[in-house]
Amino acid sequence: MTEYALFFETGGPVFGQGYVALVTVRGRLLAVRTPDDFDLYGVNPGGAAVHGPTLNEAYVKFVEDLRLALVDIAAEGCEFKEFRRQAGELFATTGSRTEARWDEARARARRGDIDTELGLRIERHDPDLGIDVELLEEATPAANSAPQHQTPAALAA
Repeated sequence: MTEYALFFETGGPVFGQGYVALVTVRGRLLAVRTPDDFDLYGVNPGGAAVHGPTLNEAYVKFVEDLRLALVDIAAEGCEFKEFRRQAGELFATTGSRTEARWDEARARARRGDIDTELGLRIERHDPDLGIDVELLEEATPAANSAPQHQTPAALAA
């Protein structure tokens, strides 16, 4: 079993009651590789856990679960400001045990103790992590253009 500290970025439109929010999430994931598959655990946002036969398939499940969590918040019928607040709270949830494992995996990568066969770029600096929730004044087809990345952004080292 090998653990990897990953950065990711994803986003897209979320339709609420009377508004469209463009959400962009830049966070951290702990990837656990076994001989047969991958488990991904959310660090920011925390609480998420998905499984897949490949890193990319597990990541697609993670992105979809995150999108559904945001859609569930919007479906509660809250106004935009409340949606933004709750989305921020979702992102801020962090499990201290998962975060400690992420930090250790990053330390191993920095020491060169982890093989980087995942094919991800190596990121040695901390990117700007967080969640951006922007109110789209007018819904246009451009709101649909935010890509859902099919792989995590980088291996943290």
